[in-house]
Amino acid sequence: MLELPHTLVGALIGTKIANPIFSLPMAFASHFLLDIIPHWNPSLYTEYKKFGKPTKKSTLIIVADVLLSLAGGIIIASTVLPNLTKFIIILIACFLAVLPDVIEAPFFYFGVKWPILVGIINFQTKIQGKAKLPWGLITQIIVIVIVFIVFQF
Repeated sequence: MLELPHTLVGALIGTKIANPIFSLPMAFASHFLLDIIPHWNPSLYTEYKKFGKPTKKSTLIIVADVLLSLAGGIIIASTVLPNLTKFIIILIACFLAVLPDVIEAPFFYFGVKWPILVGIINFQTKIQGKAKLPWGLITQIIVIVIVFIVFQF
């Protein structure tokens, strides 16, 4: 799944669940639950096996997605200001919701092949619910719409 839906779900969890002892692990766990939903995203693992690195097109998609995710997380977190504690908790929840993907970057972009990193990539590859375009984007749009409905924007 792209990072934006992960980030928004993390923000939702961080916003709606007051206790970070519960919200932060839930934000992290949400990553794996969302990845089970059939979705489309650049297939970095396939590209890595074929070309030895992600393609420029995939990298551009990832950069745009990360920028949107950062903006979305910061905008949502800023709605609780001046409560700085809650703001930070929401940002941490956003980060934890994308962390399993973020920690894969050294493998795909710098060739780091630590056994734990390879294990995480293999696990994530196995649980991915894959769907082709346009359906794989539609499922992510549905997740985003649900988040905004729950936020009641």
